[in-house]
Amino acid sequence: MNSKGAVVATPTQVYEDFVPSSKLVKEEHCDTIHLNLAGFKKEQMKVILTSTGILKIGGQRPIGQNKWQRFHKEFPVAENCDKSKISAKFENGILRVQQPKIASLANKDKELAARGAENTPAAKRQKTSLRDEFSKQDNAGINTPAKEEPKKASPKIGEQTEAKSVAENKLPADKSSSSSSSSSESESESTDDETDDATTGNTSNYLAANLKKPRKVIKLTLVALSVLGIGLYVANVMKSANEAEE
Repeated sequence: MNSKGAVVATPTQVYEDFVPSSKLVKEEHCDTIHLNLAGFKKEQMKVILTSTGILKIGGQRPIGQNKWQRFHKEFPVAENCDKSKISAKFENGILRVQQPKIASLANKDKELAARGAENTPAAKRQKTSLRDEFSKQDNAGINTPAKEEPKKASPKIGEQTEAKSVAENKLPADKSSSSSSSSSESESESTDDETDDATTGNTSNYLAANLKKPRKVIKLTLVALSVLGIGLYVANVMKSANEAEE
C-alpha cells in the first residue's frame, strides 16, 4: 500500500532449480559426501538429518531480477554411521558432509570388502596359479635325488699325514748331511797327518755304515735289553727260591 492507499503488488520470485554434482568417498573410518556448490555462501544452504536417517541438503541464492537458484538433494545414511558425529564443512565452493563410522561396524565392513576382493575372478585365478606353482615345486623336490656331500678329511688325519711326509723327506737329507760332514772331516785330517787320515777314514766309514743301518742297531739293542731283563728275572726267581728253602 502506497501513500495514496493503493496496494502495491509484490514482485514474485522466480526459482531456477538445478542439480549440483556430487560424489561419495568411502574410507575406512568415514564416508564423505562432496557437493559442488560454486557461487553459494555458507548461510545460503542447510543440512538436516531426519529421524528416519535421511540427510537433506538444500539451499537457494539470488541470481538477479527476482530470480533465485535453488537445489535440494537427499542421501540415505549408512547403518554403520555414527549419526551423532555427522559434520558439514563448506570451503572453496565444495560442501563436504562427513559421516564417521562406528568402530566395530567399520572393521566388519573392512572384512567384508576383503572377502569380496578374494572372491573376484582375478583373485581366484591368482590362487589357482599359486597352488599349481607350489605343487610343481613339491614334485620337483620329490623327484630330484639328494646330492651327496663330499666327505671331508679329518684335520687330525691330514696333519698326521703331512708330518709323516715331512719326516720321510728329512731322513735322506740328514743321512747325506752326516755322510758329507764325515767325509769332509776325513779329507781335512788327511792333509794334516796321513796316519790320522787312515784312522779317521775307518771311523767315518764305520759311522756311515752304522747310520745306513739304524733299524738293525735298534733291533740289536732291543734284543740285548730283552736278554738282560730275562736274566734278571731268572736271578730273582732263583734267589727267592733259595731264601724259601732256608
